[in-house]
Amino acid sequence: MKSNKLYIITAALVLFLTFSFSAACEKISDVTEESAAEITDVITDVLEDEAEEKEENEIIEVEEEPTAQEKLDEIEQQYSPEFRLYLETLDESYLENLLDDDNAVEQEYDLFDWRDTFYENNIIFTADGNIFPSSWYGSGIDAKAESLSAGEIERSKRIIITALDKYPTQLLKNNLKSVYVLKSMSFYGVNYGGTNLPPDIVYAANDGVGMGGTDIVVEQTFHHEFSSVLKYNYGFDEMAWRQINPAGFVYFDEATGGSGAIKAGKASQVFDPKGHEIGFLYEYAESTLENDLNSFAENIFMGDESFFDTVKNYEKLQMKLDLIVKFYNSLDPMFTIEYFKGL
Repeated sequence: MKSNKLYIITAALVLFLTFSFSAACEKISDVTEESAAEITDVITDVLEDEAEEKEENEIIEVEEEPTAQEKLDEIEQQYSPEFRLYLETLDESYLENLLDDDNAVEQEYDLFDWRDTFYENNIIFTADGNIFPSSWYGSGIDAKAESLSAGEIERSKRIIITALDKYPTQLLKNNLKSVYVLKSMSFYGVNYGGTNLPPDIVYAANDGVGMGGTDIVVEQTFHHEFSSVLKYNYGFDEMAWRQINPAGFVYFDEATGGSGAIKAGKASQVFDPKGHEIGFLYEYAESTLENDLNSFAENIFMGDESFFDTVKNYEKLQMKLDLIVKFYNSLDPMFTIEYFKGL
């Protein structure tokens, strides 16, 4: 009896524990599923927040990149309105690269400042003082000069600036200290339209349009004389140039540098087809190799289509044109035949 009673109690306890464990497992299962759902929701929220934050950051980065105009506005505040206007005249692709480099902008400003100062102070119209080397005033050369007429100053300055703007500023800065435009100058007792003093001075005469000092003539004079300065400063392949000339040809006034040709009345600068056949643009070009080189320099910078049309019809002229373009291109890569033809 006692045994049966004990069995019944044991069975009841087992049943109780079984049901209790089952209920506990169900609760644990419920808790686990609920917790897993909550964790999943949290992870989803975090990922969504990170994605939104990343998207916002990307939008902010795009919005913070200043436009070219905004960069120019900043440069104007940092430097000057004039510098900004100058930058806006530059080639678009060059400007785009420039605006991305603060050091490049600073260097460009230094050149702009030099250019501005030079245009204001170093284009000179007076013959007062010793504008030539002291040795030029002595016997032999006997240098004389007359200041430019007041009425010609504004026009002459404009002409010279037009000429200067055809060169890279850095090249000018490295090779030019002063440009004198005078009413007249004479050496060896004869009048000169221009001369130069290497390594960095150019002289040009302008006695007014009525006396032959047209805009074209005055500008050509600058290019003519500046080419001599560049030839002196950088050297030039004279041997290759001379080899283009006819066999046995000798420049007739190398001894005096061209002054003898002027005195003898053999300094014509009128294009001569007979000269073209043997490689010369005009009579004065046959006086010295330098004057020959100058004759091409004064023409390639004018962009005159008729000049290039003439040259291509004569083999020796074309060879000299190729050689002088090669020379200028060695000074700066912007100087190409396309550049000169486009002036």
